[in-house]
Amino acid sequence: MTKKPIIKFSAKAIRKLSASEKRVVTKLIDAAEAISAIYEQQENSNYLGANFYPHDVTKEEIVKAARHNKAILSPYTMVEKNKKGELIAIPYHVKFVKQLEKVARLVKEAAKITQNHDFAKRLEVQANSLLDGNYETSDIYWLSLKPYKINFVIGPIERYDDKLFFTKCAYQSWVGIMDEQRTSDTTVFKNYIVSGRRKVLAPSEKVDFLDKIQIRVDDVLIFSGLIAHFMFTSSNLPNDVGLMEKHGSEITIFKPSFDIKFNAEHHPIFHAIFEGKFQQGYPIDVLKMGSLRNSYLHEISHTLLRYRDSERRLKEYFPVFDEISASIYGVKACGSLLLKDVISQKELEAIMVMFVARAFSWWTSYLKEPSIIHYAQGFAIALNYFLESGAIREAGGFSWPNFTKLFVSINELADTLERILAVGTYEDAQHFVEKYASLEIFERFRPNLKKLI
Repeated sequence: MTKKPIIKFSAKAIRKLSASEKRVVTKLIDAAEAISAIYEQQENSNYLGANFYPHDVTKEEIVKAARHNKAILSPYTMVEKNKKGELIAIPYHVKFVKQLEKVARLVKEAAKITQNHDFAKRLEVQANSLLDGNYETSDIYWLSLKPYKINFVIGPIERYDDKLFFTKCAYQSWVGIMDEQRTSDTTVFKNYIVSGRRKVLAPSEKVDFLDKIQIRVDDVLIFSGLIAHFMFTSSNLPNDVGLMEKHGSEITIFKPSFDIKFNAEHHPIFHAIFEGKFQQGYPIDVLKMGSLRNSYLHEISHTLLRYRDSERRLKEYFPVFDEISASIYGVKACGSLLLKDVISQKELEAIMVMFVARAFSWWTSYLKEPSIIHYAQGFAIALNYFLESGAIREAGGFSWPNFTKLFVSINELADTLERILAVGTYEDAQHFVEKYASLEIFERFRPNLKKLI
């Protein structure tokens, strides 16, 4: 990598903490920094399998070896060759034991400082999971707790660097402090959307944990590892569907990275791709709230669209449908919020405007980081679908001739995408991607976006 996978944000939120809480946060930031060294050994953008697998073996050879040794395709092993040239799997907690001992020590020191008993226990469990590889125990305990002002996540979590199988989890960490006002706004949206969920496709395959969803907005102090590489604006964990069903999930919106993205990408893109006259109806504060709401609508909707066997059926197309389905469903769900006077029509329009701007943000990010192509393809599906239906028009920039028609198109697409996730075949997904996922829609606006590419 060209830069160390660590991003530090403003520490203003620390001022609200007590002296002991500040000491806890300092230890956790040190632990987060230390985990980046492990991620550097895993990440390698020159190979589809990063450094998770030997660079001189084919995908077919890995699959063949995994038939005899399932650990080779475990999310938590590094694959290497032994002296005989055979592929073997080494658990993360064994491969990186020296570095993990340092990280775990810092986390346990933080646990001894905090005056919150439950949070201390959580830190102890997290530290132990790094050393013994029992990540499930850590996740279960974390999800059983009530939200606490300090948030700390660490371990091998996301799979985006494994472009061969989308299987291996890479190390990352963040430390955050809850923004109570923004958290209250997200909770209102979550409660309305979850309570309004009616139609469920393939009920026997639906993962139901809507009563166990937690959501928060954090002033993040540090990103380390994979999350620093990709600069996420939100997260929904754990990724394991079985754990979600039994124990729920926690959605986190990262306020600092969102602010950076909005100012550097979302807002400039809005001015670059929409017609000048159309832009006049949307002041910056309305657009910023619309963009932020896209973030947490996406994550809330992820929890409503979990089907047990969708990854198995859709294979490499799963990430495309998983991500865009959540984004589209989130906008669709806002229809009920409009009817209940939770938001105004202008606020709903701003959500849809920023949906389009964020689509182009994912494309510009994809040009710099090809591994997130599934995001770009997903948003291309949405834009091409809207253009085909006449819900939006393109004439010197985007606009929509009919607000109602666009919302109808969003509803239709949301239902189609969920149907593919719920009961669709590999061939269904392939056909839909081939029909709608062309990135040419973005290329047409390349001249408008040359300052951002």
